[in-house]
Amino acid sequence: MEMSTEAATGKMDGRTGRIALLLLGSGLCSLVYQTVWLREMRGVFGSSTSATAAVIGIFMGGIGLGGYLLGRLADRHPNPLRLYSTLEFGVALSALATIPLGRLVSVLYIASGGSLQLGLGIATILRLLLAILLLGVPTVLMGGTLPAVARAVVEESDVKRRSLAVLYGVNTIGAVLGTVGSTFFALEVFGNHRTLIIATMVNLLVAMTARAMSR
Repeated sequence: MEMSTEAATGKMDGRTGRIALLLLGSGLCSLVYQTVWLREMRGVFGSSTSATAAVIGIFMGGIGLGGYLLGRLADRHPNPLRLYSTLEFGVALSALATIPLGRLVSVLYIASGGSLQLGLGIATILRLLLAILLLGVPTVLMGGTLPAVARAVVEESDVKRRSLAVLYGVNTIGAVLGTVGSTFFALEVFGNHRTLIIATMVNLLVAMTARAMSR
């Protein structure tokens, strides 16, 4: 009995480790996306506090909404890791779509005249609406990824939720790597759009690996 229990625990730990590597990649991509979007939107909205807050607010709000809505779906899903894979595919494709959408947002905001023509209040509302148009879909999908993968890993026997702590920790490390790597290297070498495209390719690799593991 002891040998079989140890074997099962080792298997679970190995699977948790592999899934944690997926979260390292998805956390990295998410913060690369955020850094690129923030830089792009500063070029459109300006670098004022209200403009920056609009982008960050929509990013964080979308993730929170996705965690709330898609977290419930993950609890009921028969294969949470497959759901995670589907969400990551959606994140990658919708993030790639922000390149043409960003151009549309730029045209619409410039055509409106910005703060000088609309005034600070209306311009802020417009920034929020345009940020939702740009970031709404990918950020909501991002918010569902961690609950889905956590549901795939956490077992009822893991009372202290050690595996969940590992996932959160590794995801945070990935986010730090994404922020540092994009800010100090990728954006300077490749520029905004190429950096985002590279991140989407990494994201697609994560999604395909998760799909293979879910089988």
